[in-house]
Amino acid sequence: MPDQQNDLRATEESIQRDADTLKRLEEEKTDLDPRDARVDRISEQVEEVAKGLRDKAVAERELSHEI
Repeated sequence: MPDQQNDLRATEESIQRDADTLKRLEEEKTDLDPRDARVDRISEQVEEVAKGLRDKAVAERELSHEI
């Protein structure tokens, strides 16, 4: 399999892992009282994962166009 296809597959898998992480974090937040300090910490984690997810989605699209 050419390098670009390997890169695309790895990017797709990374996006799926990030999506799973977002789901897990959001489920964790759901169980907390909104005033709980952990909600803010988890929300920051969600923001960081989401930022990375956007970059990976752009890379995935670009790789798809190249292939």
